[in-house]
Amino acid sequence: MKKLITVLLATIILGLSLQVQAANVTFNPREVKLKIAPGQTGRTAIKVKGFSSSASYSLNFLVGSKLANGNIPKGWLTAAYLWLDSNSDGASTATMDLVVSVPPGTKPGKYSALLMPDDMRSSETITSPGVVVSIDVSVHE
Repeated sequence: MKKLITVLLATIILGLSLQVQAANVTFNPREVKLKIAPGQTGRTAIKVKGFSSSASYSLNFLVGSKLANGNIPKGWLTAAYLWLDSNSDGASTATMDLVVSVPPGTKPGKYSALLMPDDMRSSETITSPGVVVSIDVSVHE
């Protein structure tokens, strides 16, 4: 009897773990290149697409607050809050403004980072390849 209960519980737990949904978030373009002088602000529009095979989803996340593999200081980016939701399975889209402010006196050079969605409150786990941001800081003459 104990063995039967153990097997039954294991089957239920396995079944529940297989039902976990994930939503994929992609960015277009996948790489953004900006040339900004110290003391200036640059901006560009990025199209963001969410997709899930579940019946409906709601994705609430920030872009610009979670950086990886780079040397862009966090204070340069104004995080954009995005909300993608769908009442049926499939895709939803939004457009965000990526705003980068380079402080006065910044040393000229190349700065880059991978921006990942920072999950705030989503109905599903978010998976994403992120968006690569490259900034060329140079003094205009």
